[in-house]
Amino acid sequence: MADTIRVATWVPSSALLGDATETALSLHDVERGWRFSHLMMTLTQIETREALAFARALGDLLMERGLVSRGELQVRLNEARAQIEENPLPKVMLARGGDKYAPEHNVELDCLERLPICKARCCTFSFCLTEQDLDEGVARWDYGQPYWIRKRPDGYCVHCDPETYRCRIFEHRPFVCRAYDCREDGRIWLDFTRGILASGEPAGTQGRGGQ
Repeated sequence: MADTIRVATWVPSSALLGDATETALSLHDVERGWRFSHLMMTLTQIETREALAFARALGDLLMERGLVSRGELQVRLNEARAQIEENPLPKVMLARGGDKYAPEHNVELDCLERLPICKARCCTFSFCLTEQDLDEGVARWDYGQPYWIRKRPDGYCVHCDPETYRCRIFEHRPFVCRAYDCREDGRIWLDFTRGILASGEPAGTQGRGGQ
């Protein structure tokens, strides 16, 4: 059951986030989350009914033509159920990762010195949080797209300061942020060593490290 998702409750903390105005949960956020839940419930119901109808029709057709007996079909059905139980699929998008505070998961880069050049372009990338990130309740995720990092309308992560480009939750930043290495990422640097930025506006939508 390694892929089982535990949903953590997000508890706003001005002490951790520093800016109380960013921690307020708006009605829009709640409504967007409910819309996502209702949409997924509707799609699941539609697809389940369609799959059930198809399976019944196929089973009846095979038995009518004498290609398979009801007993044989039941045996295969039990085998398929067992295989599905052994390999459950995750219900939401959740990144994998170990302990984000472990040294081996933290890439060392001179980020602060490069911010005036890159303007935190990596903070426009989309990625999912890990279970550890959710349990901490610090990094904010998109209620309409669990559990992707939440962004501002300008495309930047909500935790990226719009003036300094510094991370407001740096000590608790997500696992993906810690493990990400921009040195060979062509979306950011044309030449990392010489500090030459790649062309294009910092509005990337793909995840860090191909996430």
